[in-house]
Amino acid sequence: MRDAAKQECKALSERSWSLSTFTEFYERVLGPRLFKPYGELLVREIRKDLDPDAPPSRILEVACGTGRITAALYQDLAKPLGLQLVATDLSKIAIEMARKVLDEELRRDVAFHADVDMADLPFADDSFDIVVCGFGLMFPPDKVRVAREFKRVLRPGGKIYGTVFQYNELFDLALKQSQQHFGTPSAIMGAALSLADPSVITRAFDLEGLSRGVGEVATSRALSFFLDDLDTREFLFNACILLEEFNQCDVPTREAYLDTMLREFHAQVPSRNYQVMAWLLRGEVDEACKASAAPSPPPDFSELSGFCQIPPTPIGSAADSPLSPQAERLLRPYRTMKRAFLAEHPAYPDAEAEALRKREFSRLDALQATYLDHVGGTIAPDSLLEQDYRALKSSILGNPHSGSKSSDAAHEKARAEIYRFFRCAPDEYEIIFTPNASGAIRLVAESFPFESGSEVLLTKDNHTSVHGLREYARAKGASVKYIPLDSDLRILESSMRRSLDRLAPGRPHLLAYPAQSNATGTRHDLKWIGLAQERGAKVLCDAAAFVPQARLDCSTHQPDFIAISFYKIFGHPTGAGCLIARRSALQELTPPSFAGGSVCYYSGPWSPTDRLLHREDGKRFEIGTPNYASFGAIAQGFQFVSRLGLECIGARSGALARWLEAQLQELRHDIKSQTPLCRVYGPPVEHKGATVMLNFFDCYNAVFPHALVKRVAESFGIVVRNGCFCNLGAVQQATYTTAGAEHCELDKTEKILDCKAFDDNILDKGNCGAIRVSFGLGSTFRDAYCFYLFAKCLLNTECARLENAVGGASAN
Repeated sequence: MRDAAKQECKALSERSWSLSTFTEFYERVLGPRLFKPYGELLVREIRKDLDPDAPPSRILEVACGTGRITAALYQDLAKPLGLQLVATDLSKIAIEMARKVLDEELRRDVAFHADVDMADLPFADDSFDIVVCGFGLMFPPDKVRVAREFKRVLRPGGKIYGTVFQYNELFDLALKQSQQHFGTPSAIMGAALSLADPSVITRAFDLEGLSRGVGEVATSRALSFFLDDLDTREFLFNACILLEEFNQCDVPTREAYLDTMLREFHAQVPSRNYQVMAWLLRGEVDEACKASAAPSPPPDFSELSGFCQIPPTPIGSAADSPLSPQAERLLRPYRTMKRAFLAEHPAYPDAEAEALRKREFSRLDALQATYLDHVGGTIAPDSLLEQDYRALKSSILGNPHSGSKSSDAAHEKARAEIYRFFRCAPDEYEIIFTPNASGAIRLVAESFPFESGSEVLLTKDNHTSVHGLREYARAKGASVKYIPLDSDLRILESSMRRSLDRLAPGRPHLLAYPAQSNATGTRHDLKWIGLAQERGAKVLCDAAAFVPQARLDCSTHQPDFIAISFYKIFGHPTGAGCLIARRSALQELTPPSFAGGSVCYYSGPWSPTDRLLHREDGKRFEIGTPNYASFGAIAQGFQFVSRLGLECIGARSGALARWLEAQLQELRHDIKSQTPLCRVYGPPVEHKGATVMLNFFDCYNAVFPHALVKRVAESFGIVVRNGCFCNLGAVQQATYTTAGAEHCELDKTEKILDCKAFDDNILDKGNCGAIRVSFGLGSTFRDAYCFYLFAKCLLNTECARLENAVGGASAN
């Protein structure tokens, strides 16, 4: 029997996981053991409460899944009493499964609806007498909005019945085992057990008046169920398959993990009888409850709007003209908070920052712009633009391939500044100019000697351009391994060490990771550079987000390849970056083709021999004429940064980011859910650069769509970035509330590979993605304060009110 179980599970381990395979398992294994008995319990509770003098006519079931509870509601309640039953779920696949497994009579009589969010029900007010939700309330983040929707669709006297897990021994063991073996807990199990303390949902019921007339909102009900080894192994497979470490294992390794976990399950529960405790939830709608459904207030942007129109004046300086009483009133809290900020950060060079802003970035204030997208691209200082214009106007730069001495001199000067900035020796490192950091990464990707037996290690937190390496690697027979992130979105150390230790000796391996996340600002440990090299791997360091405010010192850490974009450091020129490569590593790369400037000789049918002679060192990777008009500005840009002091720029920007993050995390709604306004992602501030990645949540704890937030911010001159920032790995882990949510959302679009559907149904609705605020050259305390004011305006309102406010402003 045990051998048969292992053989069956091996076939399972070899197949890909999908929402369809999970739903089939959910129905076949968990349906009869968990959801059927609790469905019968719910029916008994409903029947006990029925009033023969006022019988119900319509029942709504939300989060019906594959229909186990639906079947109980129909057979024991709706059918014998002649009630109409409507069953809904967010997942189309779950509804399709329900239609497959339920009998024909039930499919005919029950109205099934897919793609239904319980926080946004597509039904009229006062249209149901009973709402049932079996094991679904754990998943929506906006519990108060769900409660309000239940209240809206219920008639006076209507009742709510639900169940959530208080304790599930099987799930709890899987949660602990996944943490123990893979360093991260199963998100599916974590979400399922997230209402072990039911106070979140009972408070939501209280806020919406659904607790009146109900003795106890939550009471505990227990059962136990038996699960044999075969089903337990399949359960463990489904619990762990979305963990990167397990997902990337080969079949024998997966089997070994499943064997180990199954033995540990046996040790904990020898009988295979797993204990379950569930909260039975109740709510009721009365006339007073219906009358209390007052909408939240609209957002009030008057304070922000007024403040943005006041010309910036440093504390202690006299304004150019007397300020109005209203302006003085608006400036008082700003001055108070700035004094507190300066007291908290005594090393912050406020006078220098204000002077720099006035001298180099006055156009920001002239245009009433609050620029907070320095990771996307910093603003070029006026003097750099003017200096470059004068240099271009007063010199004659020719094509370097034509032997232009002025261009060659500018080229050498730019190279010298790069060597000085990175503290790397010309005899050890070569510099190859590229269009940007992505171009540098692609150069390595297409030229690296990947082969069968090679391995590419990619961290989940990586720019899309780094992830693109895998296509070149796989095409040459190499394998690709992703290193997961921990709960703080930092590289999971145990996984990285295991992956490095398992690299086969004598093969060309590559580790590619960012010194700083372009999404969260997380600064990943540079120690991995040396540790990977000790194990025979080359290291590509994406330094594009790191070096604008921190030193990558190649005399201390010596990556084989460094990719940067100059516009992220000093704003101008755009369309220019470089690859800094160790000469020893560069010798192992082979250009996949050749172009003007990269070869000195190639033969053709006009020659009796077949020859191709690449130029030496970095020149063999040139693709035509370099952007030689940019060389002068590159040198000037590095000189500008050096005069300011890179460490000073980083410290100043970091202080602003830390202050803003602290202020944002103190903001809480006073009404409805009384939850925090913001959720900031990533590690503690001491492990981040000057970046704050966050989402805003309304007074019902529903996420404000980040595209909407950006649109509103832009109307006040606040420039931020929204979306996934070309970093799907880190952003998905941060912003999806449950593992598999991506699959569910894509399931809803019905077009898995349709980019427009992905944008419309996932990104623009806020189901994935965030807002990114980043500081840099020219940033001042006023910028941080403006965003803080903007955030305050979102307190105590909801998404619909914000959308209406934007729509009204657009109409006017």
